[in-house]
Amino acid sequence: MKKQEKRIVPRAEIKWPVTMLSPQLQVEGKIENFSSKGAFVSCKELPPLDEGFLMVIKAPDYKAMNLNAKVVWSTVVKNSEGDSSFGIGVQFTRMSPDDRQALHKLIAKHFEMKTFHQAVDGE
Repeated sequence: MKKQEKRIVPRAEIKWPVTMLSPQLQVEGKIENFSSKGAFVSCKELPPLDEGFLMVIKAPDYKAMNLNAKVVWSTVVKNSEGDSSFGIGVQFTRMSPDDRQALHKLIAKHFEMKTFHQAVDGE
């Protein structure tokens, strides 16, 4: 049985580098999917779980976006080789109007391309 999606906002499946910064720590990761509200990030170490942090998102062909975020859930993920990493769900807590607009453009661009490919492939 297919699990029913609970999210209201659709998520774009992408692979973008991200740096998560707090006063004590810098964590490198990769955004696996995102929406206008948050993202799923894979990383080798955890950012602070009890405080917010700055996410520097490096989307291709765009300037880096600086968003404030917090971890809302985390899990351990094993890849096919048996290596472990962390998967974290982050919620965006603050962003500039320019970064919000860029994020919305990236999401719209992703879904336009997905719709185009579905039409071409006959899905």
